[in-house]
Formats: sequence, structure tokens, C-alpha cells
Amino acid sequence: MARRWLIPVLAIFLLATLFQLNLPGLHYDEAFEVVPAMQLLRHQPAQAFRDSTITLFGTRFPLTTQDYIGALNTYFSLPFLWLAGISVIAVRLYSVSIGLITVLLAAGFSADLTRNRWTGVVAAALLAVNPTFVFWTRQGIFVTAITAAIGIGAAWCWLRWHRTRRYRWAVAGAFLFGLGIYAKLLFLWLIAALFGAYLLAIWVGGNLPATLSALRRENPVVRAGGLLIAGAIGALPLILYNLQTGGTFKNIGQNAATSYYGVDNTAVLPNLATRFGELLTLLDGGHFWYLGNVFRNPAAPIVWGMALLAAVWLTVRRKNPRALIPFAVMLLVTVESIITVSALWITHFAVMMAFPAIALAVAGAELWRELQPNRAVSIALAVLLATVLLGDGVTTVRYHRALAVSGGLGDHSDAVYDMADWLAANAADRPVVAMDWGLSAPVTFLTAGTVTPVEVFGYDWGDISRFDAIIGEHLQPRRAIFLWRAPDIVIFDRSPAFKSLYQPKNLEEDILAAFYDRSGKPLYGATELVPVGTAKNKPK
Repeated sequence: MARRWLIPVLAIFLLATLFQLNLPGLHYDEAFEVVPAMQLLRHQPAQAFRDSTITLFGTRFPLTTQDYIGALNTYFSLPFLWLAGISVIAVRLYSVSIGLITVLLAAGFSADLTRNRWTGVVAAALLAVNPTFVFWTRQGIFVTAITAAIGIGAAWCWLRWHRTRRYRWAVAGAFLFGLGIYAKLLFLWLIAALFGAYLLAIWVGGNLPATLSALRRENPVVRAGGLLIAGAIGALPLILYNLQTGGTFKNIGQNAATSYYGVDNTAVLPNLATRFGELLTLLDGGHFWYLGNVFRNPAAPIVWGMALLAAVWLTVRRKNPRALIPFAVMLLVTVESIITVSALWITHFAVMMAFPAIALAVAGAELWRELQPNRAVSIALAVLLATVLLGDGVTTVRYHRALAVSGGLGDHSDAVYDMADWLAANAADRPVVAMDWGLSAPVTFLTAGTVTPVEVFGYDWGDISRFDAIIGEHLQPRRAIFLWRAPDIVIFDRSPAFKSLYQPKNLEEDILAAFYDRSGKPLYGATELVPVGTAKNKPK
């Protein structure tokens, strides 16, 4: 009976995720990971980070997309791009498919953890309407949402291993742990959190001696070796990448104390305060400003806090740690995430974005089991569940309405489609140079590679030697088209350096086109160099 209810739940999820799927605009991080897939399908040389590849059947396949992000999205998106064409819809159909798998895994894990199929239905329903899960799923590549599916799959495998002692479940879980690390290095947070929650559960439940005894009977050295091998197989592309480049270790070493974006990793308390603030925002859904507005479900954090207290009460009262496990995972990930190689972005929490729903469903199921047949408790639980479902559903609908008006803001604006269309029509026979971050990959993908801008801004705010070396050949009248961000949203400001190179040649810039979001705000521009005194529309 319970399983049948999954059908309408999944239908609601698909409705929420597939509606106006091309919005917001294609983000740089989405495009960056699927450009190599497009190139492979078109039998073009695939771009590879640090030029790290493996050659199979005469084709070079990239091993990663960043020092700490693997190429799973690149390869898993291939069948969608092949079937649906090189399009944003194809990319996001892949992301929605991963989200659908995540919902099913969350339902299965929750049901198995509580031995109650209705718990799985409730967890799935909470995910189906949750604004964070819905909109992060739609842009799953942007947040590496595949880590959420891998994490729940690994947790479920190890739950099965704990209950059945069948070694194959442990091996499957170890492989998924390795795969998750390859997908994104911060998956290590989730691994540590899952182990921490597991140790807490067996300690609180009084099962620690029995568990240790069982492990001793299983020839732990040999078994541990097998698990290490399974994990290494899952992370094999990342291992090969570092054997070739050492990139991951270089990145960690360079950003250990202070991250690339200036985060002080030794500032424990301020970083912790930031992360717990983001956790509350994750729960209420109030972080999608770029959809056109910010909406919140204030009831969600309140109910989540009540559920946490109930889980603690159940743990102390009955030595039943099941309800506490999902909460422990979330809290441990939050604490671990204060150290980063990039920035304290809320998108990092995509690795655990399904756990708030799992936590509420499991805590509710265990509380109902403990207090039934108390009708008042049953009504209260139903009201709390309905409050969260209704609040999240309304918030998701409001975000969709705002998105339909805005088309996306900032780097998520659908203005990127206008820019790509203009370039496809006007730049097919001219070099195009991306003078700032966020421009090249979307244009390359949206034009199916007919326009492939060269990025010259570099990834170091201070060192512009690479910029000088690359830009030189383009300093001729009307030779190249230069793409820029609007002055108020510049990230790497290369305009002064650019002027210092072309002005001695008696050249000036002429604006060819500007691209605006739906509110009329300028976001991007295209310029060319012309002889001094001939520009028709000089930049101010």
C-alpha cells in the first residue's frame, strides 16, 4: 500500500523540477562540466583540466574537471546529450534523473532504517516539494548534486551490512565512498559524518561490544584490505589524476590556512557561526535570490528543531538511536565544513541536502511508534508534517513564479542565451576572447562549439603574465571580439591591463552589443578594437 503512494509523490517531484526547465540561465559551472561531453560527442578534442587525461581507443578522456571535482557529470550526461541533443534541456534532464534516483534512495534508506515503508513515503514527499532539493536538483551539475545520491546509497549499503553482516554490502558501500570522493572532494565530510553517526548509534544503543566482536570474527585485516581496494576503485580516476599532476594535493596545500577566496580556516568560531546560519537557511529555503526573489518557509527550521529534540529524547529514554542518526550526520557535516579550499558557500551542503527530509521522516516515525496509540500525538505529528509540506510547496511555487518573471539573476540570468545567439550569428569567423570568468563555457556549449571563446583573465587576481601572453595576438583592429561583464559585476578586472596594451597602438574599444537581464540591467557586453577616433560606441 505504501509503495503505491510513491507514484503521486514522484509525479509531484517531476512536475516541480521539469517546469520551465531552461530557467534560470545556464550557469558557468554547469556548462564547464558538460562542454567536454559535447566535444566527445562531436569527435572534438575534449578540454581537460591540467591536461590530465586517459587515452582509450585513440580518444583522450578527461579525468577531472577541477582539482577537487571529478568528471562524473561529464560522462553521465553523455546519453542525455546524445538522445536530446546539445541543449540546456538535455543537461537538466540528466540532473533531474539524478534527483529522482536520490528521492528513491532516500525513501528506501528511511524505510529500511525504521523498518516502516511509510517512513520512506514521507521522506520522499518532503523532498518532492522542498525548494532546496527541487532547485538544486534542476541545476544539479552546478552543486554536484550527484554526491547526495551517492552518499545515501553508501549509507544504505552500510546499514544493510550492519544488519546482515554480508560483506558484499560493505564492499558496495566502500566503492560508493570512493566514487563520492571522486565526484567531489568535500564528500569526505559526509564519510566522516556517517562514520561518526554510526559509532554514536552503536555506542548509545549498547551494541559496541557486540559489533567489535563481530568485526573480529570477520578477519578484519583481510576485510579492511578489500574495502580499501573497493574504495580505491571508486576513486581511481582521481588517483590517476594526482599521479599525473598532483593537483589535488597542490590545491589543498595552497589553501590549507587561507582558502583561494580568502576564508581563514583557522577562524573556527566565525566559520562555525556562518555554517550554522547557512544550515538554518538550508532548512527554510531562503537562499535562491538568483531566481528573482527570496522566499522562506519559517516553519521548517522550527519543526526540524522539534524533531531533533524528540530524537534526543527517544535516544535517552529508550536507548533508540535510529532517530538521531540523520541529525548527527547533518550536524557533523556542518561542523566539518568550516574548513574549505574555496569559500563558505551554502551550495556545499548539497552533499547532505536529502538528510533534512530523512531526519524529519525518521524522527516522526520513531516518535509515533513510541507514543501510539495516542490520538493527540498522531494528530499533532500529522499537523506538523502538513505544515512543512504545505510551507515548502508554497515556497517552491513562489520561486517558480519569480523565476518566470526574472529569467534568473546575475550569473544565472537567461541573458546568456541572448549572448550566445548573437555570437553564433556574428562571430563564427572571428576569434572571441572572454575577458572575465563565467563567459566562455556557456557560450561554447550553447553554440555547440561553433564559438569557443579563449579565456585570458587567469585564475590569480595578482598575476597577469598569462593574460599578457595570450592577448597580444588579438591587439589588431577588428580582429577579435572581446566579451566582458558589466562594470558593476566584474570579477577579474582586466580592463586597466587591456588598455595599457592597446592604447600605445593607437586603438580604442567600440561596443558591438550589450546583453541585459529581463529587468533591463546590463550584464554582458561585446567589444572590438578600432583605430582611435573611429569608435561609434565607446565604453564609459
